[in-house]
Amino acid sequence: MLEVEPSDEERSAVDGVLGPAESGWAGGQDRSAEDHRFARGGHAAREQRHLLLPALHALQSRVGWISEGGLNYLCARLTVPPAEAYGVATFYAMFSTEPRPKSVLHVCDDLACRLAGAEDLIAGIESALGPERSGELLRSPCLGMCERAPAVLMQSAGEHGGEVVLGDASLEALAPFVNGGPWAEAASGSEAAPQTRDPAAREGLRLIRRVGRVNPASLEDYRAHGGYDALPRAVELRPEGVIGELRAAKLLGRGGAAFPTGVKWEAVAQQAIRPHYFVCNADESEPGTFKDRVLMENDPFSVIEALTIAGLATGSEKGFIYIRGEYPHATTTLERAIASAYDAGLLGTDVMGAGFAFDIELRRGAGAYICGEETALFNSIEGKRGEPRNKPPFPVTHGLFGKPTGINNVETLVNVLEILRVGGSAYAEVGTAESTGTRLFCLSGRVQVPGVYEV
Repeated sequence: MLEVEPSDEERSAVDGVLGPAESGWAGGQDRSAEDHRFARGGHAAREQRHLLLPALHALQSRVGWISEGGLNYLCARLTVPPAEAYGVATFYAMFSTEPRPKSVLHVCDDLACRLAGAEDLIAGIESALGPERSGELLRSPCLGMCERAPAVLMQSAGEHGGEVVLGDASLEALAPFVNGGPWAEAASGSEAAPQTRDPAAREGLRLIRRVGRVNPASLEDYRAHGGYDALPRAVELRPEGVIGELRAAKLLGRGGAAFPTGVKWEAVAQQAIRPHYFVCNADESEPGTFKDRVLMENDPFSVIEALTIAGLATGSEKGFIYIRGEYPHATTTLERAIASAYDAGLLGTDVMGAGFAFDIELRRGAGAYICGEETALFNSIEGKRGEPRNKPPFPVTHGLFGKPTGINNVETLVNVLEILRVGGSAYAEVGTAESTGTRLFCLSGRVQVPGVYEV
Protein backbone atom coordinates (compact mmCIF):
# COMPACT_ATOMS: atom_id res chain seq x y z
CA MET A 1 0.00 0.00 0.00
CA LEU A 2 3.04 2.27 -0.29
CA GLU A 3 1.54 3.98 -3.35
CA VAL A 4 -1.53 5.25 -1.44
CA GLU A 5 -1.54 9.06 -1.37
CA PRO A 6 -2.49 11.13 1.69
CA SER A 7 -5.47 13.46 1.69
CA ASP A 8 -4.99 17.21 2.04
CA GLU A 9 -6.39 16.87 5.55
CA GLU A 10 -3.74 14.30 6.47
CA ARG A 11 -0.92 16.38 4.98
CA SER A 12 -2.11 19.35 7.00
CA ALA A 13 -2.20 17.32 10.22
CA VAL A 14 1.36 16.03 9.78
CA ASP A 15 2.72 19.40 8.66
CA GLY A 16 1.17 20.98 11.74
CA VAL A 17 3.56 18.89 13.84
CA LEU A 18 6.64 18.67 11.61
CA GLY A 19 6.40 22.05 9.92
CA PRO A 20 6.04 22.70 6.18
CA ALA A 21 7.52 20.02 3.96
CA GLU A 22 10.87 21.22 2.61
CA SER A 23 12.44 17.99 1.43
CA GLY A 24 12.16 16.05 -1.81
CA TRP A 25 8.78 14.94 -0.55
CA ALA A 26 7.40 18.44 -0.20
CA GLY A 27 3.64 18.38 -0.44
CA GLY A 28 3.69 14.61 -0.69
CA GLN A 29 5.36 14.69 -4.13
CA ASP A 30 8.87 13.45 -4.84
CA ARG A 31 10.50 16.58 -6.24
CA SER A 32 14.14 15.58 -5.88
CA ALA A 33 14.45 14.70 -9.58
CA GLU A 34 13.01 18.09 -10.57
CA ASP A 35 15.09 20.24 -8.29
CA HIS A 36 18.41 19.18 -6.79
CA ARG A 37 18.00 21.65 -3.93
CA PHE A 38 15.69 19.06 -2.35
CA ALA A 39 17.10 16.00 -0.66
CA ARG A 40 15.18 13.02 0.59
CA GLY A 41 15.33 12.42 4.32
CA GLY A 42 18.83 12.86 5.59
CA HIS A 43 20.10 13.65 9.06
CA ALA A 44 17.65 16.51 9.63
CA ALA A 45 14.65 14.25 9.02
CA ARG A 46 16.05 11.45 11.18
CA GLU A 47 16.54 13.91 14.04
CA GLN A 48 12.77 14.41 14.03
CA ARG A 49 12.02 10.73 14.65
CA HIS A 50 10.96 11.62 18.19
CA LEU A 51 8.00 13.50 16.69
CA LEU A 52 6.47 10.29 15.35
CA LEU A 53 4.09 9.86 18.29
CA PRO A 54 2.84 13.50 18.23
CA ALA A 55 2.33 13.23 14.45
CA LEU A 56 0.35 10.00 14.85
CA HIS A 57 -1.79 11.81 17.41
CA ALA A 58 -2.35 14.58 14.87
CA LEU A 59 -3.51 12.12 12.21
CA GLN A 60 -5.82 10.31 14.62
CA SER A 61 -7.27 13.59 15.89
CA ARG A 62 -7.83 15.06 12.44
CA VAL A 63 -9.21 12.06 10.55
CA GLY A 64 -10.37 9.68 13.27
CA TRP A 65 -7.98 6.93 12.21
CA ILE A 66 -4.50 6.47 10.69
CA SER A 67 -4.83 5.56 7.03
CA GLU A 68 -2.23 4.07 4.71
CA GLY A 69 -1.89 7.39 2.90
CA GLY A 70 -1.45 9.39 6.08
CA LEU A 71 1.12 6.92 7.40
CA ASN A 72 2.99 6.94 4.07
CA TYR A 73 3.25 10.72 4.13
CA LEU A 74 4.45 10.74 7.73
CA CYS A 75 7.06 8.07 6.96
CA ALA A 76 8.32 10.04 3.97
CA ARG A 77 8.64 13.18 6.08
CA LEU A 78 10.58 11.40 8.83
CA THR A 79 12.39 8.81 6.66
CA VAL A 80 10.97 6.07 8.88
CA PRO A 81 10.32 2.66 7.25
CA PRO A 82 6.55 2.21 6.89
CA ALA A 83 6.60 -1.20 8.56
CA GLU A 84 8.34 0.34 11.56
CA ALA A 85 5.89 3.23 11.82
CA TYR A 86 2.98 0.80 11.44
CA GLY A 87 4.41 -1.18 14.35
CA VAL A 88 4.38 1.95 16.48
CA ALA A 89 0.87 2.99 15.43
CA THR A 90 -0.59 -0.44 16.24
CA PHE A 91 1.15 -0.57 19.62
CA TYR A 92 -1.13 2.03 21.20
CA ALA A 93 -4.77 1.41 22.07
CA MET A 94 -5.89 4.97 21.34
CA PHE A 95 -4.79 4.75 17.69
CA SER A 96 -6.75 2.94 15.00
CA THR A 97 -5.34 1.78 11.68
CA GLU A 98 -8.81 0.75 10.55
CA PRO A 99 -11.60 3.17 9.55
CA ARG A 100 -13.45 4.48 12.56
CA PRO A 101 -16.36 6.92 12.96
CA LYS A 102 -15.41 10.57 13.41
CA SER A 103 -16.89 10.55 16.92
CA VAL A 104 -16.42 7.68 19.34
CA LEU A 105 -17.20 7.02 22.97
CA HIS A 106 -14.73 5.07 25.12
CA VAL A 107 -16.56 3.65 28.14
CA CYS A 108 -14.41 2.36 30.98
CA ASP A 109 -15.30 -1.17 32.04
CA ASP A 110 -12.49 -1.62 34.56
CA LEU A 111 -13.04 -2.49 38.23
CA ALA A 112 -14.11 0.84 39.78
CA CYS A 113 -16.45 1.62 36.89
CA ARG A 114 -17.96 -1.86 36.90
CA LEU A 115 -18.77 -1.40 40.59
CA ALA A 116 -20.48 1.88 39.66
CA GLY A 117 -22.67 0.32 36.96
CA ALA A 118 -20.57 0.54 33.81
CA GLU A 119 -22.09 -2.61 32.31
CA ASP A 120 -25.61 -1.22 32.63
CA LEU A 121 -24.40 2.07 31.13
CA ILE A 122 -22.83 0.27 28.16
CA ALA A 123 -26.03 -1.70 27.57
CA GLY A 124 -28.05 1.51 27.64
CA ILE A 125 -25.72 3.25 25.18
CA GLU A 126 -25.80 0.26 22.83
CA SER A 127 -29.57 0.34 22.84
CA ALA A 128 -29.68 4.12 22.26
CA LEU A 129 -27.17 4.06 19.39
CA GLY A 130 -28.63 1.06 17.66
CA PRO A 131 -26.81 -1.41 15.39
CA GLU A 132 -26.09 1.17 12.68
CA ARG A 133 -23.96 3.24 15.11
CA SER A 134 -22.40 0.38 17.06
CA GLY A 135 -18.90 1.39 15.90
CA GLU A 136 -19.14 4.59 17.93
CA LEU A 137 -18.99 2.70 21.23
CA LEU A 138 -15.67 1.27 22.43
CA ARG A 139 -14.90 -0.46 25.70
CA SER A 140 -11.88 0.99 27.48
CA PRO A 141 -9.52 0.01 30.27
CA CYS A 142 -9.20 2.37 33.26
CA LEU A 143 -9.47 6.07 32.34
CA GLY A 144 -8.07 7.30 35.67
CA MET A 145 -11.39 8.84 36.76
CA CYS A 146 -12.07 6.21 39.39
CA GLU A 147 -13.38 8.60 42.05
CA ARG A 148 -16.10 9.65 39.59
CA ALA A 149 -16.99 6.26 38.16
CA PRO A 150 -18.40 5.34 35.73
CA ALA A 151 -16.19 7.33 33.35
CA VAL A 152 -16.20 7.85 29.61
CA LEU A 153 -13.85 9.51 27.11
CA MET A 154 -15.53 11.17 24.13
CA GLN A 155 -13.41 11.87 21.03
CA SER A 156 -14.39 13.86 17.96
CA ALA A 157 -12.04 14.00 14.98
CA GLY A 158 -11.65 16.95 12.65
CA GLU A 159 -10.01 20.36 12.46
CA HIS A 160 -12.17 21.57 15.33
CA GLY A 161 -12.55 18.23 17.09
CA GLY A 162 -11.57 17.48 20.64
CA GLU A 163 -11.76 15.19 23.62
CA VAL A 164 -13.78 15.30 26.81
CA VAL A 165 -13.63 12.96 29.80
CA LEU A 166 -16.84 12.66 31.77
CA GLY A 167 -17.16 11.35 35.28
CA ASP A 168 -20.38 10.22 36.93
CA ALA A 169 -21.53 9.30 33.44
CA SER A 170 -25.16 8.48 32.78
CA LEU A 171 -27.39 8.13 29.76
CA GLU A 172 -28.78 11.59 30.54
CA ALA A 173 -25.29 13.14 30.62
CA LEU A 174 -24.39 11.39 27.36
CA ALA A 175 -27.56 12.43 25.55
CA PRO A 176 -25.73 15.12 23.51
CA PHE A 177 -23.36 12.47 22.15
CA VAL A 178 -26.12 9.94 21.48
CA ASN A 179 -28.20 12.58 19.72
CA GLY A 180 -25.27 13.89 17.69
CA GLY A 181 -25.38 17.35 19.29
CA PRO A 182 -22.71 19.44 21.09
CA TRP A 183 -21.05 17.91 24.10
CA ALA A 184 -21.27 19.27 27.61
CA GLU A 185 -19.12 18.10 30.51
CA ALA A 186 -21.12 16.55 33.32
CA ALA A 187 -21.01 18.23 36.71
CA SER A 188 -18.67 16.68 39.25
CA GLY A 189 -20.33 14.36 41.70
CA SER A 190 -17.40 14.12 44.11
CA GLU A 191 -14.45 16.12 45.34
CA ALA A 192 -11.07 14.77 44.33
CA ALA A 193 -9.35 15.59 47.64
CA PRO A 194 -11.95 15.25 50.43
CA GLN A 195 -9.57 16.32 53.22
CA THR A 196 -9.42 19.81 51.73
CA ARG A 197 -13.06 20.40 52.69
CA ASP A 198 -12.01 20.79 56.32
CA PRO A 199 -9.85 23.90 56.94
CA ALA A 200 -8.25 22.29 59.98
CA ALA A 201 -7.35 19.14 58.05
CA ARG A 202 -6.01 21.18 55.13
CA GLU A 203 -3.47 22.89 57.37
CA GLY A 204 -1.87 19.53 58.08
CA LEU A 205 -1.52 18.64 54.41
CA ARG A 206 1.70 18.95 52.44
CA LEU A 207 1.19 17.70 48.90
CA ILE A 208 -2.45 18.52 48.20
CA ARG A 209 -2.89 21.58 50.40
CA ARG A 210 -3.39 23.83 47.35
CA VAL A 211 -5.91 21.51 45.64
CA GLY A 212 -9.22 23.31 45.48
CA ARG A 213 -7.68 26.47 46.89
CA VAL A 214 -5.69 27.87 43.95
CA ASN A 215 -6.87 28.66 40.46
CA PRO A 216 -4.91 26.15 38.31
CA ALA A 217 -4.91 28.64 35.42
CA SER A 218 -3.36 31.46 37.46
CA LEU A 219 0.38 31.73 38.08
CA GLU A 220 -0.28 34.71 40.34
CA ASP A 221 -2.66 32.70 42.50
CA TYR A 222 -0.12 29.87 42.74
CA ARG A 223 2.52 32.33 43.91
CA ALA A 224 0.12 33.85 46.41
CA HIS A 225 -0.15 30.40 48.03
CA GLY A 226 3.56 29.73 48.36
CA GLY A 227 4.27 28.78 44.77
CA TYR A 228 7.73 29.44 43.33
CA ASP A 229 9.24 29.87 46.80
CA ALA A 230 11.14 26.60 46.40
CA LEU A 231 12.87 27.43 43.10
CA PRO A 232 14.75 30.50 44.45
CA ARG A 233 15.74 28.37 47.43
CA ALA A 234 17.12 25.75 45.04
CA VAL A 235 19.11 28.41 43.18
CA GLU A 236 20.53 29.56 46.51
CA LEU A 237 21.46 26.04 47.61
CA ARG A 238 22.97 25.16 44.22
CA PRO A 239 22.73 21.60 42.85
CA GLU A 240 24.81 19.94 45.52
CA GLY A 241 22.79 21.66 48.25
CA VAL A 242 19.46 20.55 46.77
CA ILE A 243 20.68 16.98 46.52
CA GLY A 244 21.95 17.20 50.10
CA GLU A 245 18.47 18.19 51.29
CA LEU A 246 16.93 15.26 49.40
CA ARG A 247 19.38 12.90 51.07
CA ALA A 248 18.61 14.36 54.48
CA ALA A 249 14.90 13.97 53.80
CA LYS A 250 15.41 10.31 52.84
CA LEU A 251 12.85 10.77 50.08
CA LEU A 252 12.01 7.52 48.33
CA GLY A 253 10.51 7.41 44.84
CA ARG A 254 6.73 7.18 44.87
CA GLY A 255 6.46 5.35 41.55
CA GLY A 256 6.78 1.85 43.00
CA ALA A 257 10.51 1.08 43.14
CA ALA A 258 11.09 3.22 46.29
CA PHE A 259 14.62 4.13 45.15
CA PRO A 260 16.30 6.98 47.11
CA THR A 261 15.63 10.14 45.12
CA GLY A 262 18.77 11.97 46.25
CA VAL A 263 20.97 9.07 45.12
CA LYS A 264 19.33 9.03 41.68
CA TRP A 265 19.65 12.79 41.18
CA GLU A 266 23.28 12.78 42.27
CA ALA A 267 24.12 9.96 39.87
CA VAL A 268 22.70 11.95 36.94
CA ALA A 269 24.43 15.16 38.03
CA GLN A 270 27.82 13.44 38.12
CA GLN A 271 27.70 12.24 34.51
CA ALA A 272 30.16 14.06 32.25
CA ILE A 273 28.25 13.22 29.04
CA ARG A 274 25.91 15.93 27.77
CA PRO A 275 23.08 16.70 27.47
CA HIS A 276 21.19 15.50 30.52
CA TYR A 277 17.43 15.03 30.55
CA PHE A 278 14.84 14.85 33.30
CA VAL A 279 11.46 13.19 32.78
CA CYS A 280 8.31 13.52 34.82
CA ASN A 281 6.46 10.21 34.55
CA ALA A 282 2.79 11.17 34.50
CA ASP A 283 1.61 7.97 32.84
CA GLU A 284 -0.24 6.55 35.84
CA SER A 285 -2.22 3.71 34.28
CA GLU A 286 -2.77 1.38 37.22
CA PRO A 287 -6.53 0.82 37.66
CA GLY A 288 -7.72 2.70 40.72
CA THR A 289 -4.87 5.23 40.57
CA PHE A 290 -5.55 8.91 39.89
CA LYS A 291 -3.51 10.92 42.41
CA ASP A 292 -1.13 12.37 39.82
CA ARG A 293 -4.08 13.46 37.68
CA VAL A 294 -5.57 15.34 40.61
CA LEU A 295 -2.29 17.21 41.17
CA MET A 296 -1.84 18.05 37.49
CA GLU A 297 -5.40 19.29 37.06
CA ASN A 298 -5.58 21.28 40.28
CA ASP A 299 -1.99 22.36 41.01
CA PRO A 300 -0.11 22.22 37.68
CA PHE A 301 2.48 24.86 38.52
CA SER A 302 3.75 22.70 41.38
CA VAL A 303 4.68 20.00 38.85
CA ILE A 304 6.44 22.54 36.62
CA GLU A 305 8.32 24.15 39.51
CA ALA A 306 9.45 20.79 40.89
CA LEU A 307 10.59 19.58 37.47
CA THR A 308 12.56 22.81 36.99
CA ILE A 309 14.31 22.22 40.31
CA ALA A 310 15.12 18.69 39.18
CA GLY A 311 16.64 20.12 36.01
CA LEU A 312 18.77 22.57 38.00
CA ALA A 313 19.97 19.95 40.46
CA THR A 314 20.89 17.32 37.86
CA GLY A 315 22.33 19.68 35.25
CA SER A 316 19.56 18.79 32.81
CA GLU A 317 18.95 21.14 29.92
CA LYS A 318 15.53 19.79 29.04
CA GLY A 319 12.61 18.16 30.78
CA PHE A 320 9.72 16.10 29.47
CA ILE A 321 6.35 15.48 31.05
CA TYR A 322 5.00 12.21 29.66
CA ILE A 323 1.29 12.20 30.40
CA ARG A 324 -1.22 9.47 29.72
CA GLY A 325 -3.28 9.97 26.62
CA GLU A 326 -6.53 9.47 28.53
CA TYR A 327 -5.98 12.72 30.47
CA PRO A 328 -7.06 15.47 28.04
CA HIS A 329 -8.07 17.93 30.78
CA ALA A 330 -4.77 17.53 32.65
CA THR A 331 -2.93 17.88 29.35
CA THR A 332 -4.63 21.18 28.52
CA THR A 333 -4.10 22.47 32.05
CA LEU A 334 -0.38 21.70 31.93
CA GLU A 335 0.02 23.18 28.45
CA ARG A 336 -1.39 26.48 29.66
CA ALA A 337 0.72 26.44 32.82
CA ILE A 338 3.91 25.75 30.87
CA ALA A 339 3.13 28.66 28.53
CA SER A 340 2.57 30.95 31.54
CA ALA A 341 5.87 29.84 33.07
CA TYR A 342 7.72 30.69 29.86
CA ASP A 343 6.03 34.10 29.69
CA ALA A 344 7.12 34.83 33.26
CA GLY A 345 10.75 33.84 32.65
CA LEU A 346 10.44 30.74 34.82
CA LEU A 347 11.43 28.51 31.91
CA GLY A 348 13.73 29.11 28.96
CA THR A 349 17.28 30.21 28.32
CA ASP A 350 17.76 32.10 31.61
CA VAL A 351 15.39 30.86 34.28
CA MET A 352 14.58 33.66 36.75
CA GLY A 353 17.72 35.42 35.57
CA ALA A 354 19.67 32.85 37.61
CA GLY A 355 21.96 31.82 34.77
CA PHE A 356 20.64 28.37 33.94
CA ALA A 357 18.49 27.16 31.08
CA PHE A 358 15.66 24.68 31.27
CA ASP A 359 12.93 23.81 28.80
CA ILE A 360 9.89 21.58 29.31
CA GLU A 361 8.08 19.67 26.60
CA LEU A 362 4.80 17.88 27.17
CA ARG A 363 4.47 14.49 25.50
CA ARG A 364 1.21 12.59 25.40
CA GLY A 365 0.97 8.82 25.54
CA ALA A 366 -1.64 6.94 23.55
CA GLY A 367 -3.01 4.18 25.73
CA ALA A 368 -0.21 1.76 26.60
CA TYR A 369 -0.09 0.53 30.19
CA ILE A 370 3.53 -0.58 29.85
CA CYS A 371 4.70 2.98 29.14
CA GLY A 372 4.53 3.65 32.86
CA GLU A 373 7.77 1.64 33.00
CA GLU A 374 10.60 4.14 32.63
CA THR A 375 12.54 2.62 29.74
CA ALA A 376 9.35 1.87 27.79
CA LEU A 377 8.47 5.52 28.31
CA PHE A 378 11.85 6.58 26.86
CA ASN A 379 11.23 4.46 23.78
CA SER A 380 7.81 6.02 23.37
CA ILE A 381 9.21 9.56 23.48
CA GLU A 382 11.85 8.57 20.94
CA GLY A 383 9.17 7.46 18.48
CA LYS A 384 9.55 3.72 18.99
CA ARG A 385 7.25 1.02 20.29
CA GLY A 386 6.87 1.47 24.03
CA GLU A 387 8.70 -1.69 24.99
CA PRO A 388 10.99 -1.94 28.05
CA ARG A 389 14.75 -2.05 27.58
CA ASN A 390 17.14 -4.41 29.29
CA LYS A 391 18.98 -3.11 32.36
CA PRO A 392 21.85 -2.44 32.75
CA PRO A 393 22.64 0.10 31.44
CA PHE A 394 20.49 2.21 33.72
CA PRO A 395 18.81 5.51 32.88
CA VAL A 396 21.25 7.59 34.93
CA THR A 397 23.91 6.79 32.33
CA HIS A 398 21.95 5.66 29.24
CA GLY A 399 18.39 6.96 29.37
CA LEU A 400 16.40 9.13 26.98
CA PHE A 401 18.16 9.42 23.60
CA GLY A 402 20.99 7.40 25.16
CA LYS A 403 21.94 10.24 27.53
CA PRO A 404 22.00 10.51 31.34
CA THR A 405 18.39 10.86 32.47
CA GLY A 406 16.59 11.37 35.74
CA ILE A 407 12.99 10.28 36.05
CA ASN A 408 10.39 10.52 38.82
CA ASN A 409 6.63 10.45 38.94
CA VAL A 410 4.46 13.45 39.77
CA GLU A 411 4.01 12.65 43.46
CA THR A 412 7.75 12.23 44.01
CA LEU A 413 8.57 15.55 42.37
CA VAL A 414 5.95 17.53 44.29
CA ASN A 415 7.55 16.25 47.52
CA VAL A 416 10.70 18.17 46.57
CA LEU A 417 8.87 21.48 47.04
CA GLU A 418 7.98 20.54 50.59
CA ILE A 419 11.53 19.40 51.34
CA LEU A 420 12.95 22.76 50.25
CA ARG A 421 10.21 24.58 52.15
CA VAL A 422 10.83 22.99 55.54
CA GLY A 423 14.31 21.48 55.11
CA GLY A 424 15.31 17.88 54.64
CA SER A 425 15.71 17.04 58.32
CA ALA A 426 12.34 18.52 59.29
CA TYR A 427 10.70 16.68 56.40
CA ALA A 428 12.12 13.38 57.67
CA GLU A 429 10.47 13.87 61.08
CA VAL A 430 7.12 12.94 59.51
CA GLY A 431 6.46 9.33 58.61
CA THR A 432 8.67 6.45 59.71
CA ALA A 433 12.41 5.98 59.74
CA GLU A 434 12.19 3.76 56.67
CA SER A 435 9.54 5.79 54.83
CA THR A 436 9.63 9.50 55.52
CA GLY A 437 7.10 12.12 54.54
CA THR A 438 3.48 11.70 53.57
CA ARG A 439 1.91 9.51 50.90
CA LEU A 440 -1.09 9.91 48.64
CA PHE A 441 -3.71 7.15 48.52
CA CYS A 442 -6.62 6.75 46.11
CA LEU A 443 -9.94 5.42 47.36
CA SER A 444 -12.60 4.39 44.89
CA GLY A 445 -15.25 1.74 44.39
CA ARG A 446 -17.92 1.13 47.00
CA VAL A 447 -16.73 3.65 49.57
CA GLN A 448 -18.71 6.58 50.96
CA VAL A 449 -16.20 9.32 50.14
CA PRO A 450 -13.90 8.41 47.22
CA GLY A 451 -10.92 10.55 46.35
CA VAL A 452 -7.24 11.22 47.04
CA TYR A 453 -6.12 11.18 50.68
CA GLU A 454 -2.79 12.34 52.10
CA VAL A 455 -1.54 10.26 55.03
